Amino acid sequence: MRMAVGAAAGEGAAQSPGPAAVSLGLSVAVVSSLVNGSTFVLQKKGIVRARGRGTSYLTDIVWWSGTIAMALGQIGNFLAYTAVPTVLVTPLGALGVPFGSILASYLLKEKLNILGKLGCLLSCAGSVVLIIHSPKSESVTTQAELEEKLTNPALCWIHTPCLIELVMKEVLSLLSVIGGDFKKYSLMKERIK
Repeated sequence: MRMAVGAAAGEGAAQSPGPAAVSLGLSVAVVSSLVNGSTFVLQKKGIVRARGRGTSYLTDIVWWSGTIAMALGQIGNFLAYTAVPTVLVTPLGALGVPFGSILASYLLKEKLNILGKLGCLLSCAGSVVLIIHSPKSESVTTQAELEEKLTNPALCWIHTPCLIELVMKEVLSLLSVIGGDFKKYSLMKERIK
């Protein structure tokens, strides 16, 4: 039934998620970012415990719980991305930073100074502001629309410096490898003489 309505509205017309899907997707995104924020703390706690016992961290259950939590958090992120637009899910990833910092202060007895607390507060506030003011994204449904968006002058001005930097890094890497090979060749040539 939903397929017929979509086809009648126009070929390739994108449907926006309903309020229930958005709230579910945002809830999954928040929970997964909190789980992701706890992973490094749990892994470090496992390493510290294993070092104290004189064993490998691979035998510690706390380290494994952190590793499994990382996998579960990423699966939750993937599910959230499928439920709601990316522009709503991505800022919520920053919520893992304050959660991890607070968890580290309790589990690892690390001190969170005033700048750390301010950073946690700004991280949460920034996530909320980005979500509230997120733009309504349009779906590209035809090749003509895609070509129009890709030839947008603003897009070219934004991506050209990044592209130049990437090309320069690759060229410099290649030249350093070639230069190293020429140096080795000349040293070998001198040894042969």
